Amino acid sequence: MHSILDALPQSSPQGGLSASADLPVPRSDSVRGWILGPWLDLLLVSNLFWPLLILLQHDDGFSGGMNIQFWQIYFITTPHRWSTLALVIVDRQQFRERPRFFIGFALFVILVCVGVRLGTGTLTCLLAIDYIWNAWHFAAQHHGIYRIYGRLSGASSRFPASVEKWILRSYLLYCILRVAQVAIEPGLTTDLLMIVDWIAPVLPGVILASELLQINRRSIGRVVYLASVLCLFTAMLWSVQAGNPALLLALATASAWFHASEYLAVVGWRLKKQNRFGERQASRTVLAWIASRWAISLMIFIVVLGSCGWMLEQRFLEFWLLINVIAAFLHYGYDGVLWRKRSSSVPKPVC
Repeated sequence: MHSILDALPQSSPQGGLSASADLPVPRSDSVRGWILGPWLDLLLVSNLFWPLLILLQHDDGFSGGMNIQFWQIYFITTPHRWSTLALVIVDRQQFRERPRFFIGFALFVILVCVGVRLGTGTLTCLLAIDYIWNAWHFAAQHHGIYRIYGRLSGASSRFPASVEKWILRSYLLYCILRVAQVAIEPGLTTDLLMIVDWIAPVLPGVILASELLQINRRSIGRVVYLASVLCLFTAMLWSVQAGNPALLLALATASAWFHASEYLAVVGWRLKKQNRFGERQASRTVLAWIASRWAISLMIFIVVLGSCGWMLEQRFLEFWLLINVIAAFLHYGYDGVLWRKRSSSVPKPVC
């Protein structure tokens, strides 16, 4: 799967920034080093409030987690997944470029999911696939946004891009899969993983330390984002070591909130960039209208979808779960295409 990084301008052979026709990025953003701006980034992208979600539940032994999970599941995670389907529907230009893929992939996912449900009578197999695919999706997205910050700030890493990519993605993937392993009975594998848990954070920690050593005003957003992501996932790893399932559930909820919030924020940022630079053609006027009113459009979408999801689950639980699994698979698949930089586009220098 491709990360949202691919929507960003690539470095030109001359060393300067160049923007594709898909997403022009003004030089002022590169100097500023923030996606939405300092305060909105800290709230919606870096999600610095996630420790507060944990602390608020601590005195109650995390018994208050159900309230937070309610808002996270229905009004954050579900809308973020369905937003990808909405983008495919309203962005007719994207659809016309790859109609066979969008239709074919949707039919394939629906047939497989419905077939498995009817054939086995359960969603267990699909939910297992969803967890693994979602784990990679989490890792790719977090790394992609970290790279976005790097390109907007002009920051360079002391590590080769491919090495940094696989260190960060592998660590995040390990943490998520390690959470699932808690349900397995203790044994030799568990004992070995308990040792690996102490080794795994070392290389990501070195990357963070190198960022801190070369921090400047333009790279603050990048460093804060990386620190927030690594602290959250390392806390999840520590809670596994400590054998505290209640804390682990609270951290997993915070992680899901983090992931969905930053995705919706960056989607809005990208649409605004396209709309600001006149990228909308006549066939994309609906998406242009949404982009110019992103905040109110997003709130309406979240409230309507979240409320409908909650009501459907009360009466048609199995049906709603199946629909959500299908939406999740479409989200993972479509996401890689929607955020991939068009190979046919000719890079344009940033003025």
